[in-house]
Order: sequence, then structure tokens, then C-alpha cells
Amino acid sequence: MIHLPFLPDSRSAYFKTLNRCFSFGALKIKCCRKSRVYFLTFSAVKPVLGVLAGLMLAGDVWAEPLKTENLTLQDCIEIALQRNQQMQISGASIAMAEAQYQQAMSAYWPRISADVNAQRADEDRTFSGKSTVNVPTQMGPVSIPFDLDVKLFDRDMLTTSVNLTYPIFTGGRRGAIVDQAEKGLAIAEIGERKTRLEVIRDVKKYYYGALFALDMEQLASDTLERFQVLEELTERLFQHGSLKVKKTDYLRTKTSTAITRSLLHEANYSRELAHEALTNAMGLDWNSKVTLAKDDQPLHLNEELQTLISSAHDFNPDIQQLKLAVQVTEDKITEARSGYFPVIGFQASAYKLWNDFDGGLVNSANREGWTIGVGLQWNLFDGFQTSGKVDYAKAQRRQLESQQILLDQAMALQVKQQFLRLRSAGKQMEDTREASGYAKENRELHVRAYQEEMVETKDVIESEIVETFTQSSQYRSRHELEMALVSLEFLIGQNIQSLNQ
Repeated sequence: MIHLPFLPDSRSAYFKTLNRCFSFGALKIKCCRKSRVYFLTFSAVKPVLGVLAGLMLAGDVWAEPLKTENLTLQDCIEIALQRNQQMQISGASIAMAEAQYQQAMSAYWPRISADVNAQRADEDRTFSGKSTVNVPTQMGPVSIPFDLDVKLFDRDMLTTSVNLTYPIFTGGRRGAIVDQAEKGLAIAEIGERKTRLEVIRDVKKYYYGALFALDMEQLASDTLERFQVLEELTERLFQHGSLKVKKTDYLRTKTSTAITRSLLHEANYSRELAHEALTNAMGLDWNSKVTLAKDDQPLHLNEELQTLISSAHDFNPDIQQLKLAVQVTEDKITEARSGYFPVIGFQASAYKLWNDFDGGLVNSANREGWTIGVGLQWNLFDGFQTSGKVDYAKAQRRQLESQQILLDQAMALQVKQQFLRLRSAGKQMEDTREASGYAKENRELHVRAYQEEMVETKDVIESEIVETFTQSSQYRSRHELEMALVSLEFLIGQNIQSLNQ
């Protein structure tokens, strides 16, 4: 995961002095170990099959090489959506939710099972009975005693059966479980859209950060070049015996050049880290090199604050997921209330017996047959367990409804914050652009006057610093505007351009 804890922020006192004009915060990069792929080949495979298998396994070798030069913002987003592992994780979450939905739908199908049971007893099973039978005769009833020992079935028996059960009435529990699974699938799909928005947000943030780093690096390079020219001019005036240029002026210019050179090294370092952060967000390897195309598209926001807040309430994935979670609690209440009702089911079975004994309990009439019936199960008293489940589900619904209200309010505040940030950055960009033009003209006048020894060295150095500061402020305000747009698009759940259409 990439962290950019010190990218320019409008709330920070950034670029107050020349020493901080080119400073970037450290980019912390934590690379996850990339999974390795091993190919297994078998020498016993025929040559033709081996060639075909090799071509299939080496498909990436023949694939079109990945574009890494002059990448636009859209190019970076498309690469990230294809290679970022977070998208793969979201896809797996949807597959899991679909599997749970299929499990819930199985309640509408009958259960059919087959049982096979083979057993061997220690001895044959028999029936023993001792009693007397009263037999009527002419001389009166006569009691005849008898002692029976009848074999019922042989010691070896094989039993097979096919059973069918189907719930007819479940008190609403079956439908409630299916509805929960269906909403769970919708939540997973919204989660994938949220992941997509997060990937796009990260790519945009690092893309604009990389462009900002490139601008600051170029600014540092241009400033260093101007200071080097000023140093050469000062040295020439000092060596030719100028009355206004002293050795202290010469040392001052050399000091300014050395400081600017060190700032250029820091700008180079920040530019490299910014590009590394972008390649990581795109899902590329750590040693990938990319070059970016300059993005000069206009940045405008024509929508009103109320429109943005309404869009966030309609399309923000967090709000949508919480709304579905509230609906899931309704289904949980229905599921809990099903405990008050009986469960009615249909049952049917067919069986067949195999036994070497032909008589007793395994006579020809009992060797095979079928049964059919309807069963009912009703918990008349469960220790108030059902009422407890219902109360818990209702309390959970109230909790989520309160969280939904808080989230709506928090989302409105966040959208308003980014809206104000965007408006402030836009005004700052206009002012700094105007100030940058004045500073450039002021610096050029001071340099020409310095050649004629009409101004002092410190005034020329100050004009150089002021121009660099105003130019860096312009880049910072533009970057602040871009960051505000990125954050706002993530909150409202869609692209700004889609609102303007």
C-alpha cells in the first residue's frame, strides 16, 4: 500500500520560504511480495503436445507489450483496473455472494437422498412367545398352551431407500433468507464499484502528484539555471572591478546556486518516488518505468452544492450499502418471527430389502414399498428464545437507521468541505497565475538593470526567489484543485463530467 502523508495541502503553511519551495513529503512504499508462477512440464508428453502446451503457457510472451510511454490519465486508469489486485478481491467477493444466494435458493427445491445400509447380526433374529389359547369345545373352552420360536429374518440384510422432503410452510423464514442473500449479492456488487472508485481515486491522486513533481523538478532546474547565469554575471562584474558588486555579493550568488542545486536533488528524489507510487497503484512491477503525457484539460465545476450532495446520497457506495443493510434487518425480523409459526413439510420414501430368508418380516409383501405423508413441527414454548431474536433484530434495525442518518449528515459535510476547498483552490490558481506573470517581468527587469549596475545583487536574488515562489504557488494551487476534484468525485460516486452533461 502506498502512503502520501505530505502531499501539498491547502491547510498547511507550505512554501513559506525558498528552502521549502521544492520540498515533498516522504513517500512510504510498502511492497507486497508478488506471487510466483511455476510451470510444470513432463518429458513423456509427445513433442506436438509439448509445443502446444508451451504456447498456451507462454501466452504472455506473445501478448502485446504493455504501453508505458506517454501515458494519459485514462491510460493509467485502464491499466490499474486490469492489474490492480483489489479488483480481483472484489470479484471474488461477488462470486462468494452469488454462491450464498444459490445456497439460499436451494430452500425452494425438494431434498432427495438415497440411503444404503448393509448389516450383519450375530445371529438370526427370531420372535419367541409363550401363552395359552382358549379353544371352544362341546364340553366347554379348553386352554391349550403353546411355546413359539419364529424366525423373523436372516442375520445378513441389505436395505436401500430413496427419501424426499419438501417444506410446504416455514412461517416466512425461507423467503426472508433468500431476500437476505439477494441483498448480500447487491452489497457485494456495490462493494466492487466502491473498489473501482478507490482504484480510480488512487490512480488520479498519484498521477496528478507525479505531474506536480515533474513541474516542481522543472522549476527547480530552471531556477538553478538562472542562478548559474546570475553567478557568472556577478563573477564577471566583480573581477572587472565593479564599484557596486563586492565579494559578499559574489558569495551570496554562489550560496543561492548551491542551495538551489540541493533543492533540485530533492525534487529529483520526490519525482522518482511519485512515479513509483503511481506504478504501484497501477499494479505494475516495482521496476517498471513509465512516462506521463502532460494533462492540460480545463478544470471547472459548474454544479451547485445541493446538486453535489444529492448525487452523493444517490450514488455514494457507502450510503447505498448501508441502505441495503437496513433492508436486510427487515428480513432478519421476518426470519426471527417465523419461530412463532409451525413448520409443515411433505415427506415421501421408497425402500427395498434384500435378505436370504423368505418369510417372517421380510416376506414378499414387505421386501419393497413406499410411504407418503405430511409432517408438522411447532415449538409451543422455547423459553422466549424467539421473542429475544425478534427484539434483537429490531434493535439492530434501529441502530443501522441511526447510522444512516449520521452517514448522510457526514457525507453532506464532506462534500461541502471539498466544494469549499475546490472553490478556494480555483481562486488561488487565478491569483498565483497573475502573480507569476508579474514576478517574471520583475525578474527580467532586475536582471537587465543588474547588467548596467543599476540595482544591487540582493535585489536580483530576491526577484529570482519571488518568481520561483509564485510559480511554485501556482503549481501547488493547481495540484490542490486537482486533489479536491478527485476527493469530490469519490464522495459523489461518479465523474464530475457526468454531472455537467
